[in-house]
Formats: sequence, structure tokens, C-alpha cells
Amino acid sequence: MEAVEFTQLVFVCTACLVFGRVGLAMGRAIERRWAGPATATAETEDRLRTVEEECLTLRREVAELQERQDFAERALLHDPARARPALEAPAERVVTPR
Repeated sequence: MEAVEFTQLVFVCTACLVFGRVGLAMGRAIERRWAGPATATAETEDRLRTVEEECLTLRREVAELQERQDFAERALLHDPARARPALEAPAERVVTPR
């Protein structure tokens, strides 16, 4: 295959890819235009409202759990019963023979 034929083949393939992509994009644009605006049904709106309410409920519960965890952490850190005992001086040193 000569260089000229190879160049022509590459040019034709590139043109097909470019024009094919442009054609697909134009087709999709026309399809969207003819489809009209997307409208939500009453059932879809009810389901969306329900999901939003559940999301808000979960956010409140997570916030409450975070507050409880923070309180528990503070209580455990400041609990005098759980305080570390002071280091005592070591008793007499025991030496074992070798």
C-alpha cells in the first residue's frame, strides 16, 4: 500500500468518525426537541416528597446520634472512677541469681 493510498484511507476513516459523531449529536438533539418537556406524574411527585421526608428524618437521627456520642466521649474522659492511678514507687528490687 502506498503512502498516498494510506493517507486517503486515514482521511476517509477520520471523516466518517467525525461526521458520524456529529450526526448522532444532531439526532439526539432533534429527538429531545420532539419529545417535549419532561413532566412528572403525581405518583412520582409523591414518591419524591416521601424520599425527601425520609432523608430529613435520617439527618435528624444522625445528628442526635452524634450528640450522644460526643456526650459519651466527654463523660468517659472526665469520669473520676476511670482515672488512671498514680504511679507508685517500686517496692524493693528483687534480684534473682543467674
